[in-house]
Amino acid sequence: MARVRVCPTCGGENALSVIRCTQCGVSVAHISLTEAAPSVLAASTEKIPVPCAKCEALIPKKSAVCPYCGESLGIETRLILEWPWGEAAIDRELIVGRDPECSPLAMQLQQYGNLSRRHARLWPAADGVWIEDLGSTNGVFVNENRLIPHQPLLLTESGQVRLAKDFVVRVRVGRDG
Repeated sequence: MARVRVCPTCGGENALSVIRCTQCGVSVAHISLTEAAPSVLAASTEKIPVPCAKCEALIPKKSAVCPYCGESLGIETRLILEWPWGEAAIDRELIVGRDPECSPLAMQLQQYGNLSRRHARLWPAADGVWIEDLGSTNGVFVNENRLIPHQPLLLTESGQVRLAKDFVVRVRVGRDG
């Protein structure tokens, strides 16, 4: 049987050489070795960590950048936003709101009176898309969880963003690599 380090936070099983849990990032360097559960041996190769070419840290295979040194792993992240009026790729910062001086979407958003003039900010990252509530009156919700204003959240998987009561945007995060 293989020996692993079991994360005390998430219960994830990690290889001997891993210093941080590949699932939640908590340090596992001090954790005693245990026998791996049989299911780990049959796990898909998608969950097997790969070494970073620059710092050699083991990181989850689906990551686009090394969380330790920031080195790109050659995986392109493609971000698509599905608006009520159609799809669009996002490749730069976008302010969402009814203020025409700040938001290129202001004309489409005028009918949504419960959206703030500067409601939210979205910008691409190597692993997904950052979403920030800009202090809106009626809130920003990611997968129905309300964001704390001015505290950005990195959305690394596809999901739903709701602005105020009824404006919904689907975010699709895809990786090629």
